[in-house]
Amino acid sequence: STVLVQKTENERSFTPVFYRPADIQSPVFGSGMWYRTAERTVRTIFDYENAPYSNMVNGEVVNTPGCWSGYIPHNHPQPEVYTYQFDKPQGFGAAFIGDNAFKIEHNSWSEITGGYMHPQVAAPGYAMWYSWMIRHLPGDPWKKTRTDLPEHTWLLDENAKIWQPKR
Repeated sequence: STVLVQKTENERSFTPVFYRPADIQSPVFGSGMWYRTAERTVRTIFDYENAPYSNMVNGEVVNTPGCWSGYIPHNHPQPEVYTYQFDKPQGFGAAFIGDNAFKIEHNSWSEITGGYMHPQVAAPGYAMWYSWMIRHLPGDPWKKTRTDLPEHTWLLDENAKIWQPKR
């Protein structure tokens, strides 16, 4: 078993909460788009909506092997931290932060300074799981807000023409 502790300072006092799987929705994103190349399950455990007293947001993403998450490329002013695991210890992928690309491996992590785009991708054959934590900024909590990079918003058009190889 693995225990991951994520915390931040908070002047407010509140009762601890235990979130059970039944309390958390597990929507699958990307299954009907881009030939399923961005299919992933995104679980938001707590955020501003269900825990407004918290100074952070916590969730997890389960990436289908070979697929992208954090897609389309987007950013937000709040900083974010990811902690990665793969279904096999040799699993790997890539994290794009701003204009830089980084290899991610089992038990690695990435820190995203606010304002940088940050899509992720799992290598084919390897399922990727990562925990994500967003720190609310004073007076600017993360409320599921993101700014999609304009050059990639065409991908959100359900009639977008995406290249497909001839078979």
